[in-house]
Amino acid sequence: MSDYLFATADDCRQCLAHRPTFVETSVGVIEYADRGEGPVLLSAHGSPGGYDQGLAMVEVFRKNGYRIISPSRPGYLGTDASLGESVEAQGDALAALLEALEIDSVVAMGTSGGGPPTYQFAERHPDKVRALIEIDSVSLKYDIAKDLSAITKAIYLSNAGAWFIRFMMKHFPESVIKQFLETESSLEHHEIGLRVKAIMRDDDRFAFINTLFTTMYRDWPKRKLGFMTDMKAMNVHDRLPLSNISCPSLIMHGENDADLPETHSRYACEAIRGAEFYSIRGGSHVGFWMADSAHDAQAYALDWLRQLEERSPEP
Repeated sequence: MSDYLFATADDCRQCLAHRPTFVETSVGVIEYADRGEGPVLLSAHGSPGGYDQGLAMVEVFRKNGYRIISPSRPGYLGTDASLGESVEAQGDALAALLEALEIDSVVAMGTSGGGPPTYQFAERHPDKVRALIEIDSVSLKYDIAKDLSAITKAIYLSNAGAWFIRFMMKHFPESVIKQFLETESSLEHHEIGLRVKAIMRDDDRFAFINTLFTTMYRDWPKRKLGFMTDMKAMNVHDRLPLSNISCPSLIMHGENDADLPETHSRYACEAIRGAEFYSIRGGSHVGFWMADSAHDAQAYALDWLRQLEERSPEP
């Protein structure tokens, strides 16, 4: 195993407790969190999410020497939805945030629904992105509303449903985790059972999935508009324009992701010159953090960045 530090349960709690700030940019006010020291990594959270989720998703990078800038994407928490009615506008908003913070360039990392804005950030503002990491990220048309059943919408996308999930996670976490893995992975039934037991025995992995649910559903009314904005924006392009991306790019995808087909990441690798694909062994949609091979995947991403920095140190 590598000499890297990995996120702990206490780190997850610190991400949840970290308070955001606001900055006036050329496109409007953006809420963001700033945590750590070192080269800057910009984290774009998934759908639904917020700055707090963005922090937790990249905590392993902060612990290994990166400064994290994690905005709430348009419509989430304190960032106005009008800043991101298209994926292009969301990419431009990330560029405007960097300009307001007087940061020249960053490593950009997108996860799931954070993929389209980071892809477009790198596509439209190539001078601001030194490297790009995408984890199970959307790059093709993604009609979330079409794929969700009425029952799923009632449970996961309503005020009452958000309360119910938080209640169940507090009192019956094993059942919630099992249902979650059944929904967003293609693991066999017995594999899911083993994975759930492993998570319940592992304080750090349990803390992460609890943090994930918290950052999806805590203050749900303040996150819902962002999710609705994403649903519209991600249902426009059959294929995101990616041919202008020139930075080193690492595209990672769980081999057992049932939420987002691997075709999204395969397309991105074909469209981005020189992009590298990494398959997360046994990974669900959140395999980078929850799979048995999660530390291997995280170490690979850190090694990849370290090698880039050795060849081209940050100016």
